Amino acid sequence: MEGLQVLSLGMSRTGTASMKEALRILGHEQVHHAYELYSHPEQCRQWLAAWDAKAKGLGETLDRHYWDKILAGYTAVTDMPAVCFAQELIDAYPEAKVVLVQRDEKAWLRSFKTAVIDTYFDNSLITASISLFDRELMRPLHFLWSRLLASKDGFLEGTTKEQVEENALEIYRKHNALVISHTPTKNLLLFNLKDGWEPLCAFLGTEIPKVPFPNVNEGDAVKDIVAAFTKKSMIRAARNLAIICVSCATAYYLWA
Repeated sequence: MEGLQVLSLGMSRTGTASMKEALRILGHEQVHHAYELYSHPEQCRQWLAAWDAKAKGLGETLDRHYWDKILAGYTAVTDMPAVCFAQELIDAYPEAKVVLVQRDEKAWLRSFKTAVIDTYFDNSLITASISLFDRELMRPLHFLWSRLLASKDGFLEGTTKEQVEENALEIYRKHNALVISHTPTKNLLLFNLKDGWEPLCAFLGTEIPKVPFPNVNEGDAVKDIVAAFTKKSMIRAARNLAIICVSCATAYYLWA
Protein backbone atom coordinates (compact mmCIF):
# COMPACT_ATOMS: atom_id res chain seq x y z
CA MET A 1 0.00 0.00 0.00
CA GLU A 2 1.36 3.39 -0.95
CA GLY A 3 1.23 6.41 1.31
CA LEU A 4 0.71 6.51 5.05
CA GLN A 5 -0.15 3.24 6.73
CA VAL A 6 -0.07 4.29 10.40
CA LEU A 7 -1.29 7.55 11.93
CA SER A 8 -0.07 7.87 15.51
CA LEU A 9 -2.13 10.90 16.48
CA GLY A 10 -1.51 11.30 20.19
CA MET A 11 -0.99 15.01 20.83
CA SER A 12 2.62 16.11 21.17
CA ARG A 13 4.61 14.65 24.09
CA THR A 14 2.22 11.72 24.43
CA GLY A 15 5.03 9.24 23.94
CA THR A 16 5.63 10.42 20.38
CA ALA A 17 9.38 9.72 20.38
CA SER A 18 8.80 6.26 21.82
CA MET A 19 6.12 5.61 19.18
CA LYS A 20 8.46 6.77 16.42
CA GLU A 21 11.09 4.28 17.58
CA ALA A 22 8.51 1.49 18.05
CA LEU A 23 7.19 1.95 14.52
CA ARG A 24 10.74 1.97 13.18
CA ILE A 25 11.41 -1.37 14.88
CA LEU A 26 8.19 -2.71 13.33
CA GLY A 27 9.47 -1.91 9.84
CA HIS A 28 8.49 1.71 9.20
CA GLU A 29 11.87 3.11 8.25
CA GLN A 30 10.49 6.60 7.58
CA VAL A 31 8.27 7.95 10.39
CA HIS A 32 7.48 11.66 10.29
CA HIS A 33 8.02 13.34 13.65
CA ALA A 34 8.76 16.95 14.61
CA TYR A 35 12.42 15.93 14.72
CA GLU A 36 12.32 15.57 10.92
CA LEU A 37 11.94 19.32 10.54
CA TYR A 38 15.30 19.91 12.17
CA SER A 39 16.90 17.75 9.48
CA HIS A 40 14.66 19.02 6.67
CA PRO A 41 13.64 22.62 7.47
CA GLU A 42 12.57 23.06 3.86
CA GLN A 43 9.46 21.02 4.76
CA CYS A 44 8.20 23.86 6.95
CA ARG A 45 6.94 25.88 4.00
CA GLN A 46 4.52 23.10 3.01
CA TRP A 47 3.30 22.65 6.59
CA LEU A 48 2.71 26.40 6.85
CA ALA A 49 0.74 26.31 3.60
CA ALA A 50 -1.29 23.42 4.99
CA TRP A 51 -2.15 25.40 8.12
CA ASP A 52 -3.19 28.40 6.00
CA ALA A 53 -5.51 26.07 4.11
CA LYS A 54 -6.95 24.60 7.31
CA ALA A 55 -7.25 27.80 9.38
CA LYS A 56 -8.08 30.32 6.67
CA GLY A 57 -9.24 28.28 3.69
CA LEU A 58 -6.37 29.62 1.61
CA GLY A 59 -4.45 27.93 -1.17
CA GLU A 60 -4.08 24.17 -1.04
CA THR A 61 -6.78 21.49 -0.83
CA LEU A 62 -5.73 19.11 1.92
CA ASP A 63 -6.61 15.92 0.09
CA ARG A 64 -4.60 12.74 -0.37
CA HIS A 65 -2.70 14.22 -3.30
CA TYR A 66 -1.40 17.00 -1.07
CA TRP A 67 -0.36 14.69 1.77
CA ASP A 68 1.26 12.22 -0.63
CA LYS A 69 3.38 15.15 -1.82
CA ILE A 70 4.33 16.60 1.55
CA LEU A 71 4.89 13.18 3.16
CA ALA A 72 6.43 11.37 0.21
CA GLY A 73 8.52 8.43 1.41
CA TYR A 74 6.98 8.28 4.89
CA THR A 75 4.75 5.36 5.88
CA ALA A 76 3.80 6.62 9.35
CA VAL A 77 3.42 9.91 11.24
CA THR A 78 3.48 10.95 14.87
CA ASP A 79 3.89 14.19 16.84
CA MET A 80 3.54 17.75 15.53
CA PRO A 81 2.89 19.13 13.04
CA ALA A 82 1.04 16.05 11.75
CA VAL A 83 -1.27 15.80 14.77
CA CYS A 84 -2.52 19.32 14.00
CA PHE A 85 -4.14 17.81 10.90
CA ALA A 86 -5.68 14.71 12.47
CA GLN A 87 -9.06 14.98 10.73
CA GLU A 88 -7.54 15.76 7.34
CA LEU A 89 -5.12 12.82 7.53
CA ILE A 90 -7.80 10.38 8.65
CA ASP A 91 -9.98 11.52 5.73
CA ALA A 92 -7.10 11.28 3.26
CA TYR A 93 -6.06 7.79 4.38
CA PRO A 94 -9.26 5.96 5.40
CA GLU A 95 -7.47 2.61 5.24
CA ALA A 96 -4.68 3.67 7.64
CA LYS A 97 -4.40 2.33 11.18
CA VAL A 98 -4.86 5.09 13.77
CA VAL A 99 -3.10 4.84 17.14
CA LEU A 100 -4.11 7.23 19.91
CA VAL A 101 -1.77 7.04 22.88
CA GLN A 102 -3.57 7.50 26.18
CA ARG A 103 -2.01 9.27 29.17
CA ASP A 104 -3.04 10.75 32.50
CA GLU A 105 -4.11 14.33 31.78
CA LYS A 106 -2.10 15.94 34.57
CA ALA A 107 1.06 14.06 33.61
CA TRP A 108 0.54 14.98 29.97
CA LEU A 109 0.05 18.66 30.80
CA ARG A 110 3.25 18.81 32.88
CA SER A 111 5.21 17.17 30.08
CA PHE A 112 3.66 19.31 27.35
CA LYS A 113 4.30 22.51 29.29
CA THR A 114 7.96 21.68 29.84
CA ALA A 115 8.81 20.21 26.45
CA VAL A 116 6.68 22.36 24.14
CA ILE A 117 5.30 25.54 25.74
CA ASP A 118 8.35 26.45 27.83
CA THR A 119 10.78 25.43 25.10
CA TYR A 120 9.10 27.67 22.54
CA PHE A 121 8.27 30.76 24.61
CA ASP A 122 11.49 30.78 26.64
CA ASN A 123 13.54 30.74 23.43
CA SER A 124 11.35 32.61 20.94
CA LEU A 125 13.27 35.91 21.16
CA ILE A 126 16.54 34.08 20.58
CA THR A 127 15.22 32.07 17.63
CA ALA A 128 13.60 35.19 16.15
CA SER A 129 16.92 37.04 16.34
CA ILE A 130 18.86 34.17 14.80
CA SER A 131 16.26 33.80 12.05
CA LEU A 132 17.02 37.35 10.87
CA PHE A 133 20.43 36.17 9.71
CA ASP A 134 19.73 32.51 8.93
CA ARG A 135 17.04 32.14 6.30
CA GLU A 136 17.81 28.51 5.52
CA LEU A 137 17.69 26.79 8.90
CA MET A 138 16.21 28.83 11.73
CA ARG A 139 13.72 31.02 9.90
CA PRO A 140 11.48 28.21 8.57
CA LEU A 141 11.33 26.51 11.99
CA HIS A 142 10.70 29.76 13.84
CA PHE A 143 7.89 30.78 11.49
CA LEU A 144 6.20 27.37 11.66
CA TRP A 145 6.30 27.01 15.46
CA SER A 146 5.27 30.63 15.93
CA ARG A 147 2.22 30.04 13.76
CA LEU A 148 1.17 26.79 15.41
CA LEU A 149 2.07 27.62 19.01
CA ALA A 150 1.74 31.38 19.36
CA SER A 151 -0.91 32.67 16.96
CA LYS A 152 -4.57 33.39 17.60
CA ASP A 153 -5.52 31.10 14.72
CA GLY A 154 -2.82 28.58 15.61
CA PHE A 155 -3.28 25.07 16.95
CA LEU A 156 -3.07 26.25 20.58
CA GLU A 157 -5.31 29.30 19.99
CA GLY A 158 -3.20 31.79 21.93
CA THR A 159 -0.49 34.38 21.50
CA THR A 160 1.06 34.43 24.98
CA LYS A 161 2.52 31.75 27.20
CA GLU A 162 -0.27 32.27 29.73
CA GLN A 163 -3.03 31.89 27.10
CA VAL A 164 -1.48 28.75 25.65
CA GLU A 165 -1.03 27.15 29.09
CA GLU A 166 -4.68 27.92 29.87
CA ASN A 167 -5.88 26.44 26.56
CA ALA A 168 -3.66 23.35 26.38
CA LEU A 169 -5.68 20.82 28.39
CA GLU A 170 -8.98 21.64 26.70
CA ILE A 171 -7.36 21.39 23.27
CA TYR A 172 -5.87 18.03 24.29
CA ARG A 173 -9.32 16.75 25.26
CA LYS A 174 -10.94 18.04 22.07
CA HIS A 175 -8.18 16.56 19.96
CA ASN A 176 -8.58 13.10 21.49
CA ALA A 177 -12.36 13.28 21.15
CA LEU A 178 -12.03 14.26 17.48
CA VAL A 179 -9.71 11.35 16.70
CA ILE A 180 -12.00 8.86 18.45
CA SER A 181 -15.20 10.14 16.84
CA HIS A 182 -13.69 10.49 13.36
CA THR A 183 -11.99 7.09 13.12
CA PRO A 184 -13.85 3.84 12.32
CA THR A 185 -13.66 1.56 15.35
CA LYS A 186 -11.88 -1.20 13.42
CA ASN A 187 -9.08 1.23 12.50
CA LEU A 188 -8.54 2.71 15.96
CA LEU A 189 -6.31 1.58 18.83
CA LEU A 190 -6.46 3.40 22.16
CA PHE A 191 -2.97 2.59 23.37
CA ASN A 192 -1.07 2.92 26.62
CA LEU A 193 2.69 2.76 26.22
CA LYS A 194 2.91 0.71 29.42
CA ASP A 195 1.04 -2.13 27.67
CA GLY A 196 4.05 -2.72 25.43
CA TRP A 197 4.24 -4.58 22.16
CA GLU A 198 1.32 -7.03 22.39
CA PRO A 199 -1.72 -4.77 21.73
CA LEU A 200 0.16 -2.64 19.19
CA CYS A 201 1.45 -5.62 17.20
CA ALA A 202 -1.95 -7.35 17.29
CA PHE A 203 -3.55 -4.16 15.95
CA LEU A 204 -0.96 -3.65 13.20
CA GLY A 205 -0.75 -7.34 12.32
CA THR A 206 2.97 -7.72 13.01
CA GLU A 207 5.08 -10.12 15.01
CA ILE A 208 6.18 -9.10 18.49
CA PRO A 209 9.84 -7.98 18.37
CA LYS A 210 12.41 -9.65 20.58
CA VAL A 211 13.48 -6.33 22.09
CA PRO A 212 11.89 -4.28 24.88
CA PHE A 213 9.33 -1.67 23.93
CA PRO A 214 11.22 1.63 23.54
CA ASN A 215 11.11 4.17 26.33
CA VAL A 216 12.59 7.40 24.96
CA ASN A 217 13.12 10.31 27.33
CA GLU A 218 11.18 12.92 25.36
CA GLY A 219 12.43 15.91 27.30
CA ASP A 220 16.11 15.08 26.89
CA ALA A 221 15.64 14.14 23.23
CA VAL A 222 13.96 17.46 22.43
CA LYS A 223 16.60 19.48 24.26
CA ASP A 224 19.47 17.70 22.52
CA ILE A 225 18.01 18.07 19.03
CA VAL A 226 17.02 21.72 19.50
CA ALA A 227 20.38 22.59 21.07
CA ALA A 228 22.35 21.01 18.22
CA PHE A 229 20.15 22.69 15.61
CA THR A 230 20.41 26.09 17.33
CA LYS A 231 24.20 25.84 17.54
CA LYS A 232 24.43 25.03 13.84
CA SER A 233 22.08 27.89 12.96
CA MET A 234 23.95 30.36 15.16
CA ILE A 235 27.17 29.56 13.32
CA ARG A 236 25.44 30.24 10.01
CA ALA A 237 23.88 33.44 11.34
CA ALA A 238 27.25 34.69 12.65
CA ARG A 239 28.89 33.95 9.31
CA ASN A 240 26.12 35.75 7.40
CA LEU A 241 26.28 38.71 9.76
CA ALA A 242 30.06 38.92 9.30
CA ILE A 243 29.61 38.93 5.52
CA ILE A 244 27.08 41.76 5.79
CA CYS A 245 29.41 43.78 8.05
CA VAL A 246 32.39 43.29 5.74
CA SER A 247 30.30 44.20 2.70
CA CYS A 248 29.01 47.37 4.37
CA ALA A 249 32.50 48.35 5.51
CA THR A 250 33.88 47.79 2.02
CA ALA A 251 31.09 49.79 0.43
CA TYR A 252 31.67 52.64 2.87
CA TYR A 253 35.42 52.56 2.25
CA LEU A 254 34.93 52.73 -1.52
CA TRP A 255 32.40 55.52 -1.18
CA ALA A 256 34.63 57.50 1.18
